[in-house]
Amino acid sequence: MIKRTLCSALVLSVSCATFAAPKALTEQQIGKTVAQTISPLLKAQDIPGMAVAVIYQGKPYYFTYGKADIEQNIPVTKQTLFELGSVSKTFTGVLGGDAIARGEIKLSEPATKYWPALTGSQWKDITLLHLATYTAGGLPLQVPDEVTHQAALLNFYQTWQPQAAPGEKRLYSNASIGLFGALAVKPSGETFEEAMKQRVFQPLKLAHTWIKVPASEEKQYAHGYRNGKPVRVSPGMLDAEAYGVKSSIEDMASWVQYNISPELVADKTLRQGIELAQSRYWRAGSMYQGLGWEMLNWPLQANTVIDGSDNKVALALTPVTAINPPVAAVKASWVHKTGSTGGFGNYVAFIPEQQLGIVMLANKSYPNPERVKAAYTILNALQ
Repeated sequence: MIKRTLCSALVLSVSCATFAAPKALTEQQIGKTVAQTISPLLKAQDIPGMAVAVIYQGKPYYFTYGKADIEQNIPVTKQTLFELGSVSKTFTGVLGGDAIARGEIKLSEPATKYWPALTGSQWKDITLLHLATYTAGGLPLQVPDEVTHQAALLNFYQTWQPQAAPGEKRLYSNASIGLFGALAVKPSGETFEEAMKQRVFQPLKLAHTWIKVPASEEKQYAHGYRNGKPVRVSPGMLDAEAYGVKSSIEDMASWVQYNISPELVADKTLRQGIELAQSRYWRAGSMYQGLGWEMLNWPLQANTVIDGSDNKVALALTPVTAINPPVAAVKASWVHKTGSTGGFGNYVAFIPEQQLGIVMLANKSYPNPERVKAAYTILNALQ
């Protein structure tokens, strides 16, 4: 128990005011706080199932609701696998940070160094940093569905025309960070999936986190639901890099714990990669862009983070201000990421300074502001 003793060093007296810190909440109290917000959310958004992890005083607590598979009447458990959607970008950012720490890449280097076939004049000044942070000049949200092989992917990037100069504006884009992920692993000689497994998943003992779910884990893989029908994510170019990770609530709680406290990571370059991913490279309004992660200063008003998650804001072409040199990870931050696929909707947020965080994995996509509002409500109540 932490105690704060207020005494004057100049007064020799047995009279001293001692104040005990607030008593830690029990698992039951935490569970009640979570249920008060999540149960109405499930009903209002018609969500079949959800797994929630709360990291409180650095320790994880798990709460599961509803069905992973409606037809088979399979409940959500701590082992259920969910499609992370764009929460996958946080893994890509950390893997890229690891490659930087190994000296394999530099964010300041041109993308063309790693893909010389990008000969279009629009690529002249685009760096790996621009790709990693959506500031290349307006790459579109998605790689087009008709792009199904490497030659078509090259043609897509060669014919793309920017809306702004590199580093001038931010436009959230799978085609941007996806390409960053693909280029970042090139010096390793490994595929993206191999590098992710060997450099991130295995060192952190994320034994139930996958890009391709193996047959042995298929029984744990939840069905997503869209318009009441079961769906799974479709394969696509750069999907692994941008939205392709599947994971359990236990592994995602571990992921948040390591991101809250990188000093827990034994591997030196991975630890540095986690720190680099939470560094601040650009400011867009009140939001700071990291590698995959997005940050706001803590404390903050609820509406700041809730309104900023609305697609009308999050997906808009937005002017940015460069932070040069980048600011290292700030403990007093709300660090977060939303993620969706056709049948899944997720949210991860944490405050390193508070040793407090939340993961919400659902097998239905629902509006980002509703996810953020629920997470903020829970974390605010637990402080």
